[in-house]
Amino acid sequence: IAVARFEAAQKIVVMSQQGSSALMHRKLEIGYARAGRIIDQLEAAGIVGPFGGSKARDVLVSDLATLDIILETLDRI
Repeated sequence: IAVARFEAAQKIVVMSQQGSSALMHRKLEIGYARAGRIIDQLEAAGIVGPFGGSKARDVLVSDLATLDIILETLDRI
């Protein structure tokens, strides 16, 4: 289930071009702490930028095709 949520989170962030715990909390219907951990994982994967205070994180991936390329690269590592 955790992998499915992480994959859903990736798509939500890229499609909405917003990287925030609040968005994950609402869209995935998960707790705020879990949403924060997912955002941290997205940062580690290079999908969102670093924490910048109260504003949402920058999304570093422009579209789903680019996301697929990044994920294929990560799978090979």
